[in-house]
Amino acid sequence: MTTYLFPASTAIESFRDAGYRDTSMALAELVDNSIQAEADNIRILAIEENVSVQRTVANVGSLAVYDDGHGMAPDVLEICLAFAQGTRLNTRSGIGRFGVGLPLASISQCKRVTAYSWQKGKCFTTHLDIDEVKKSGQQMTNDVKECEIPGEILRHLDVPVKEQGSLIVWEDCDRLDLRRTNTLVKRMEASFCRIYRHFLDDDNTYGRKRDIRILIVKPDADKVEIVKLLPNDPLYLMTPHNLPGFENEATNEAYGEVQKIPVKYGNKGKKSVVEVRYSIIRPEIARWTRNSDTASVVDHYKTNTGISFVRAGREIDFGSFGYFNPQELPERYWGCEIRFEPELDELFGVTNNKQAVRDIDYIEREEVEQLHEGLNEDDEDFDHKIALRGELGKNFKNARKGMMARISGLKPEKGSTVVGRKTDPATQSAELAGQNFKNDPTKTKTKVEKDTVPDEEQDAKLKDMLIQEHGNDLSDDELNRIVEEIKLTGVTIIEKAWPGNQFYTIERPGEIMTIALNAQHPFQAELYDKICKGTDTQEALAMNLFLIAAARAEDELWDDKSQEILEEFREKWGGWIKKLLTQLNNS
Repeated sequence: MTTYLFPASTAIESFRDAGYRDTSMALAELVDNSIQAEADNIRILAIEENVSVQRTVANVGSLAVYDDGHGMAPDVLEICLAFAQGTRLNTRSGIGRFGVGLPLASISQCKRVTAYSWQKGKCFTTHLDIDEVKKSGQQMTNDVKECEIPGEILRHLDVPVKEQGSLIVWEDCDRLDLRRTNTLVKRMEASFCRIYRHFLDDDNTYGRKRDIRILIVKPDADKVEIVKLLPNDPLYLMTPHNLPGFENEATNEAYGEVQKIPVKYGNKGKKSVVEVRYSIIRPEIARWTRNSDTASVVDHYKTNTGISFVRAGREIDFGSFGYFNPQELPERYWGCEIRFEPELDELFGVTNNKQAVRDIDYIEREEVEQLHEGLNEDDEDFDHKIALRGELGKNFKNARKGMMARISGLKPEKGSTVVGRKTDPATQSAELAGQNFKNDPTKTKTKVEKDTVPDEEQDAKLKDMLIQEHGNDLSDDELNRIVEEIKLTGVTIIEKAWPGNQFYTIERPGEIMTIALNAQHPFQAELYDKICKGTDTQEALAMNLFLIAAARAEDELWDDKSQEILEEFREKWGGWIKKLLTQLNNS
């Protein structure tokens, strides 16, 4: 007896939880296909639904992606909505490959996806409907049928429809992370401008330029708003660029030569090259304080604090990866881009939805040497991924040392914050609250317990917490300096991760009241990060003060009975927040 490996009527619902971070990242799969199809023009249409006259905010009813690429022949269209049936499963060139993007991305956001494609003016279509699959037990893809080019949607385009192209339409969009048009479009714009920057700038040497725009189609007045995407380059070397006030000039300059790291991969020891590029801010552009005149530069650079991993011209991941402390202001003013080709996907741990690299965090060169002691790179037990991480860490560490020396030598504006001092909202909030707490004579649990921890042990615990949060990239001098800053305020906010419902807890390494935020709780991603890890706003300060005030109130209820009640309260409160936020995201 044989049976289906994946009974479609039940499996398709589980396939919907494909792990896309948000609607923008799901749409990116469709844009990838358009770029792979050599399209010159790509349009993402946010089609608003009819709403009552009382509504002041418009919602997205359906989404579509049009491109004027080479189109799909009927036999290709027949498999485009089947899972793991792509035409590029075994290729290692270009932006595509995995063969799961279109169907998985689509059903993660909507219940019905329709694909149209035409060549020489002859159009064909097919579709995938979740309700149909579940109701009928459908196991095979739907037939491909000849049809008219879908003019009802394409009439909204700002470019002529060519004799070849494709249109993917998402209907019954029940899983969009954001339904309000303006909010969703802003998030799409922010994501796409950085992800596809190498296809948006004027330089065609690494990614041929494409015209990518978002069209907002109004429901009644037949009106279309057009959002043209400009590149957002964290190296700040591209033109044009979406940095306000500097759209047509590079505000960074290249730092050093392009670093080329030879790597081996696969069982047969094939060879490839990883390229690493660095940049540093021009002295006249650097801003050390945030006010009405400098906010646009300061905020823009802050959102681009990190290392960018770029695969075949398309950004896959961005972050600190344990290489540095992103909360330090000078870290904003250098850039790092790591380029690799699809042949290195396994080595970089690229996920099949192209949203992340995995297990590529910083590792000390000495640790690599210990792991490979007695081995050479041709041995079967030699770990090429560990070797790559060691080379990247060594390369970055050397470059960062020089870049930070240059940045530290830049002259701040008169009356500005000292270079190197932490200026993130959590630190500013701690400084503001800490002085008030120190002047308040109220008895607290922290004061009661402080004498039980010697100063040396307190400093050691603080350093351990900082290393756990930021990795091993902080030097001893930096660790000591940050510890002294924390001791001056007596309050600090850190990030940790633990199972359970509490989204924060309080730790007391000596006389420091420490608020630990739970990175595994949805409060962190859905509220705290969105408010506090963008720009240095009053809202970010207010959020941190809210948490510090709650922790202080608990600290003043210092007896054991009160602490037990508060522990239970945090568990129940956090549980309800988790439940309600989950429902909000699914509504």
